[in-house]
Amino acid sequence: MGSIADSSLDKIREAIRNSNKQAAQGRPQYLIWEDRALHSDYEFIACPCGGLCWCKRNGCGGHYRLKEVTFERFLETYATLWTPNRRALRQAVLGGIRFKGRGQNAVEPLQWLSERWPSILGDVRRYDKCGLCDSSAPPLVTRVGIFNLWDAKIWSQLYYDSLIPFDYESKRKIKNAGYPDPTIDFLATNRELFGDLRKFSDSHGLGVRGLRDLDSPWTVEPQYRKSSVGQPLSRVVDKIFYIP
Repeated sequence: MGSIADSSLDKIREAIRNSNKQAAQGRPQYLIWEDRALHSDYEFIACPCGGLCWCKRNGCGGHYRLKEVTFERFLETYATLWTPNRRALRQAVLGGIRFKGRGQNAVEPLQWLSERWPSILGDVRRYDKCGLCDSSAPPLVTRVGIFNLWDAKIWSQLYYDSLIPFDYESKRKIKNAGYPDPTIDFLATNRELFGDLRKFSDSHGLGVRGLRDLDSPWTVEPQYRKSSVGQPLSRVVDKIFYIP
């Protein structure tokens, strides 16, 4: 996979479809948990942008935003989405019980988040843009260092429509496609990926809804609910590079 802007429409669709097919077959059943998280933890708000914003000029109907969930609910979703060591991760974050295994590097940043949850949730919910908007990244994230893939998953879960998660393999593919290393400059990587997504939309006349509909997991497994507003933009980009 080269850069998004230089790829064909068929190639992007194939990459996302293959990602969804693999996720549907895997033991973690990622697509099931992604579907549940989307419908339980997030709301779709009307696009608040002015007429000059790229998203508004390209038919944006709205943006995904985190609901007023408790930290415990956020943690439950995080553990379910990102690690098989779900119970151990929750116990480590909430009870200080140490564990070693996949997800252990998420414990410290999640504990940091739990201590500041009401304030951070307020900041998250005040941000009403998406990754395709002309505005800069969420102000809160610019004040927080991003060091590893577990941090990135936290911030992507907070800003579902604006920040892209990654794992070791997708990071390799992102770098090979010419984008910055997300572990070195997470915001620069996001900025360039979404910038190319806009170019891709311009080249193929997709608009915001057309971009959202590139990710259509219900075409892989009918049990997944078809979204009336399209999928989160971060997952569209993620699945271009991510194969479970």
